[in-house]
Amino acid sequence: MRKLLLVALPIGLAILAAVTFVGQMRSRAESADARLERARLKRDFTERAQVAKAVPADKPAEWQAEVAALSRWYFDELQTIRNRHPGEPPRPNAVQAAEEDQKGKLKREQKEQLEDFQKYAESRLAILKEGRYAIVASAPAEGMRLDLVSIESGKSPDGAPGLRVDFALWGAPRYVEREHANDKTVTRNVVPVAFKRIAFSFLDPAGKLYGEMSGAGEPYQKLTDPERFVDDFPSGVLFGTWWVEPFPREAATVKLDVDADVREPSGAVRPATFTATMPVPETWKLPPGTAFQGEIQIREAAQKR
Repeated sequence: MRKLLLVALPIGLAILAAVTFVGQMRSRAESADARLERARLKRDFTERAQVAKAVPADKPAEWQAEVAALSRWYFDELQTIRNRHPGEPPRPNAVQAAEEDQKGKLKREQKEQLEDFQKYAESRLAILKEGRYAIVASAPAEGMRLDLVSIESGKSPDGAPGLRVDFALWGAPRYVEREHANDKTVTRNVVPVAFKRIAFSFLDPAGKLYGEMSGAGEPYQKLTDPERFVDDFPSGVLFGTWWVEPFPREAATVKLDVDADVREPSGAVRPATFTATMPVPETWKLPPGTAFQGEIQIREAAQKR
């Protein structure tokens, strides 16, 4: 019996090791196939979006319908890939990856910032996935398209009353950079768009200029590498948020100008100016009796990922 056990035990362990090895190889192969399909899908999404954003800026409803159809197609295809590769292991999000890289020694401030961006990325993805993408105003420039997807009053990050201006930039270039350090290769996506200036011009009901407000254009949040936080995020769209002072009560119309610089692969900088004009609803204005200061509350980007 003992001799039989001595023979059977190594054989059993060898079989177990072989089964485990085969399972790991299958999982790796399935993961590689799924990633390849997902990469092709994201490339197709970018190409289709490039064609769709040719819709004229004065037809926001048509462009919004294109975004809805494109997003619906993209997420349906994603689900098809998942169904085809059910054994693909989930990719860790940015917080999990950072904790693993720091071996559980991630600083609290870093973790909180990553968690904040994780929630931000997930909320932006939900807008596309749930068909809630809406357009307040849209402005094309240099082959790109800037959509204001929401303007809402609220408490700004510094605690003062403010307007949260959420935007999406379509068609911005995207480069992949690789850095080598400590025998590791770190890959990150870079969107070489710098927002240089944001300016508001307010017109009264008679169409005369009432006042202006301008400041540095870098958003409070700018999601330059959303796939770091949510692997399923489509390529080719950059989400961000500005915080500004509520508009003066005398304003009936506001003209928005956003100046940006785009870095070409050659290193040359190409300027782009996005311009949009919108009526000013009551919810965007200062409360009665409040003086208009004409300032951008968040002058520089507080965070960008």
